[in-house]
Amino acid sequence: MEELPHRTEVQEVELLTLARFTDRRWAAQGARRRRPGNWSMNGELGMEGRADPLDEHLAELRARLPARAELLGGAEDTRPVSALESLALRLALPLTRMGGAGHERWLGQPDAVRTHLRRFVQGAVGT
Repeated sequence: MEELPHRTEVQEVELLTLARFTDRRWAAQGARRRRPGNWSMNGELGMEGRADPLDEHLAELRARLPARAELLGGAEDTRPVSALESLALRLALPLTRMGGAGHERWLGQPDAVRTHLRRFVQGAVGT
């Protein structure tokens, strides 16, 4: 479908659903709301990421992180958790896996994410 010069609304929603979301429960809803998709930009960013991998920028990223930081992943995300675990190790950051949540944790588990973020912020400011 990506190669079609013109797509119908149904085709565009299906393509966005398949391409942009790892959590099928929210895929069609998000594909209808988050429009239009900039396929050209996404392709360029993907190529840049492969040509200029994150590994070469870890020191810069580490220097820009706030004093207290954490990675928050969805335990039900269909993407392999190994990449997130590896990043957490290389940045020496804690990694929390949110149970029952996919890629978009704030949609799948909004109350749990809200509670987690509140605790994190309160701990960061010392209240």
